[in-house]
Amino acid sequence: MMSDNADWKKYRSILCLNGKLPARTFFENLNLPVIAADGAANTLHESGIKPSIIIGDLDSVHDYVRENNKVHHSPDQNFTDFHKSLQYMQQNELLPAIIVGINGGYLDHILNNVNIFLETDADCLLYDPPMFGCVLNHGARKEWSLPLQTKISFIGIPSATVTSRGLKWDLQQKKLQFPGMNSCFNRTAEQSISVEIHEGAVLVLIYMESIKDAGM
Repeated sequence: MMSDNADWKKYRSILCLNGKLPARTFFENLNLPVIAADGAANTLHESGIKPSIIIGDLDSVHDYVRENNKVHHSPDQNFTDFHKSLQYMQQNELLPAIIVGINGGYLDHILNNVNIFLETDADCLLYDPPMFGCVLNHGARKEWSLPLQTKISFIGIPSATVTSRGLKWDLQQKKLQFPGMNSCFNRTAEQSISVEIHEGAVLVLIYMESIKDAGM
């Protein structure tokens, strides 16, 4: 069942990066436009999923995939295909989006993808099963209804002061920073939890099996 505090109507698309992607049923259940960042189109093709458009410098997508799909060629090497996709999506009112495929491949590539995600200000959702992620900025207060013992992490980006309620190890005006001290693999001690960001920005990662139960 979908969590009562999850507003799924706010997401306008799914952006696929060239990493590990969710199963085909994920795309079918959400029924949103699918945007492929270059080589992600190959994986979608193998799963029988046709993207709305393929975006990037097109150096990774197979010829037969490119020839049978709508493409937006952007050869500028000063920006990644992730950047280019977000720019296109912003111009075409396809944000906020659910972003998948951020994980997989070289570590520096993964870190750069996370860095770009942190720069988004469109309330996007990061999804890498079974993990969901979002960014909470200064002044934000967020509540979730989650099963007891759900794993949840808070990482200051690069630093933040955070207060939480309902966690096994609650945070009271706690300073989090990366690199430095963070709250990784904390757990919910109550079904309803809340987090308040007093300053800075926090990357929140919640580990759930079902996207419809995450309450993001």
